[in-house]
Amino acid sequence: MKSLCPKCGQPSEEGLCKSCVIKSEKMLSCPDMLEVTVCSVCGARQVKGRWHISERSIEEMATEAACNSLCIHKDLESPEIEINLSKRGATRYLARMRLKGTFRGTAVDEGCEIPVRIKLVACDRCSRISGKYFESTIQIRESSDRPLTEWEIEECKKMAESMADAGYRGGDQLSFIQEIKDVRGGIDIILGSTQLGRQMARAIYERFGGKLLESSKLVGRKENRDVYRTTILVRFPRLKRGDIVSFRGTLFKVTGFDGKKTLITVLQGSRRSGLSEEDAETIEILGNTADAQKAIVTAKDEKVLEIMDPVTYRTAFASRPKELEVEPGEEVVVVRTVKGFVVLE
Repeated sequence: MKSLCPKCGQPSEEGLCKSCVIKSEKMLSCPDMLEVTVCSVCGARQVKGRWHISERSIEEMATEAACNSLCIHKDLESPEIEINLSKRGATRYLARMRLKGTFRGTAVDEGCEIPVRIKLVACDRCSRISGKYFESTIQIRESSDRPLTEWEIEECKKMAESMADAGYRGGDQLSFIQEIKDVRGGIDIILGSTQLGRQMARAIYERFGGKLLESSKLVGRKENRDVYRTTILVRFPRLKRGDIVSFRGTLFKVTGFDGKKTLITVLQGSRRSGLSEEDAETIEILGNTADAQKAIVTAKDEKVLEIMDPVTYRTAFASRPKELEVEPGEEVVVVRTVKGFVVLE
């Protein structure tokens, strides 16, 4: 014999009927109002006190926030949520939520409405940028023996922008470039954090070599601690990648830097070596592979190639590499040096 539901009087297997059970259990809970904080400058969103990069539109962020704010009964099976967002003002939206699913074998269909307010502010990063805030300056400077090349300056700028962007995407709000200034003898890169400045200066130093020098200046106190601004000097070396040098009777080209050592590779072959700081400061620079040109071979013997100077079109001579097989009329790649032409390939 079936019992009656004590609440509605309808037949029930035991206790409350299914309809009354569903009514007594709250399948869907929604907040009375939702506030989404968005940076009006860069579009980042603040979640639980922290700023997160977002490339979504304000509507998409409002929809996501409304969806994440829902509280769904843990025993609801196969829940499906439908969201309809409508604009109600410059910074106000209304999210209509509809929940469908199954609860203890009975279909459930409930809904609610959530007012969503968009709060537009400037994030910590944008506030500091607009306020000209900075903690460190990297001074990129030329060697006393040679100026910086356009390529080196552009590469430093690219490295700086890439590292600042990577730090920001990693969650560091102080990872930004306040300014890059062209100055006599190089550039100044002004940064939002000392940590970024040290990492960036080290990366530039490891790629281009030279010398690294750091100094700090006390500029005040904040929240009971001293505030410093750091200046990091990266002095470029006399040698640069691609330079052709004569070392112990053999021609080498500069291939990189490792701390205080300049890495060199034999021009014709794969043998490697390293120059000390003292050697790097005094060794003769013959030319650079970046200035390579093509020249036509007019004659040859076992040790010498006769070539046509690619600029003057006069006959010139160059030592013939042992492994090089070439015939008159063919082209070779050469570099004009202070001691004549050098054949690269």
